[in-house]
Amino acid sequence: MRLLPLLAATLLAGCSAYQLGGPKPAFSRLEVLPVRNATARPGLQAVFQEKLVEDLGRDPRIQLGTGGAKLDVEVVTYRRDGLTTKSTDAYSYSSYRVTIVARCTLTTAGGQKVLFKDRNFTSVATLQLAGDSAAEERSLAPGLLSDLAAQIREAATTAW
Repeated sequence: MRLLPLLAATLLAGCSAYQLGGPKPAFSRLEVLPVRNATARPGLQAVFQEKLVEDLGRDPRIQLGTGGAKLDVEVVTYRRDGLTTKSTDAYSYSSYRVTIVARCTLTTAGGQKVLFKDRNFTSVATLQLAGDSAAEERSLAPGLLSDLAAQIREAATTAW
């Protein structure tokens, strides 16, 4: 019975350093530079910029704006690969693997300190065609870009 209070005190002491949102990042302000698009797929950068700002804005440890770290993002790959299930349907695909790759650089101290440079983040989804293939493919992009934004936020706000 004497061990119970000792165990409780040990657990409480161990949790005293816990901070909501995780460890403090290496910066308190983050500027998200305009997203660039090096692919032939138009319009990705506007949606991606919105997803990045939305996702990073939810982190209570940082504020978005100028005067701090800078996040430079470029969409470098948009690929749609046909998936087959039989050897006879090589020219008639009903599903595709869609891949988006973003390359990011994160700097602080006016660009003097590089936290990561040209780091690739990848998001992949399967597209099943049932009707309007162009509309179905467009509806897939926001989810892929949200996944990329979450990966970038996690990498950017991890303690350095």
